[in-house]
Amino acid sequence: MPFLVRFAGDVPHKIAHHTHKVNDKKGALCSSVPKPAEGEFSQKGGWQIVKKLPDGVNLCKNCVRAQAKKENPLPARVERELALLGKWDPKAAERQRQKMLEKYGIK
Repeated sequence: MPFLVRFAGDVPHKIAHHTHKVNDKKGALCSSVPKPAEGEFSQKGGWQIVKKLPDGVNLCKNCVRAQAKKENPLPARVERELALLGKWDPKAAERQRQKMLEKYGIK
């Protein structure tokens, strides 16, 4: 997944974002409307999309949470309960996982 990084000249800012696309606009995953977005400029520099994070740059904590939720939408509590159930009956755990995915709106 590409990253959104703010550059002031050639120097990157210390915080970057995962990107997503809404209405042909690419921007930060931590925002429902891509803000900041690719190509936006301010006094502190312009936002650019890069494929690899520059050295010393970390991801935004909100983007990390949003990406984790996108990859696995079930809450941690449900995952723990499914893991316990899986020790006793793996088939039942898989059926319960499917029910939980439907409950949380993922099909």
